[in-house]
Amino acid sequence: MRKLLTAMLAATLASGAAAQSKLYQVRLPDGRILFTDQPPPGATIIGERAMPAPTPAAPAPAAPANARDRAASADEKRRVQAAQRDKVAAELSAAERELEQAKQNLEQGRVQGEGDRIGTAKGGSRLSPAYHDRVAKLEKAVAAAEDKVAKARDAVNALP
Repeated sequence: MRKLLTAMLAATLASGAAAQSKLYQVRLPDGRILFTDQPPPGATIIGERAMPAPTPAAPAPAAPANARDRAASADEKRRVQAAQRDKVAAELSAAERELEQAKQNLEQGRVQGEGDRIGTAKGGSRLSPAYHDRVAKLEKAVAAAEDKVAKARDAVNALP
């Protein structure tokens, strides 16, 4: 019985303070009050309180096992970011080309050609509704291309 009790006491002590610890309020020989988990020699224990077992911490996210895995992970992240930058830069370049083409089309569309003017009752002439419609469509295309360029620039600026 004594050996069993000794073995249980040893197992309890070996499990350490994590299983259950106590907090002591002690008075030191010089009169100061101290809170501690181990009363110092010569101190008078004023009170003690059992502390609950600590709750287990949330497991940390799995990290790569070794430096090679971490380096490979970092390289992959850099490759993904570089591909993302390339894609966004290509989109910006295409949007800028589209804007330039839309501006050229607008300038060419403003040039009056045959059939863009119609006669008036007083013997003069004026621009036809077809001319005004053509120019309005070309102006809308320029505005849409400008919006596309602005969005592409925002995407470039948002990159890390």
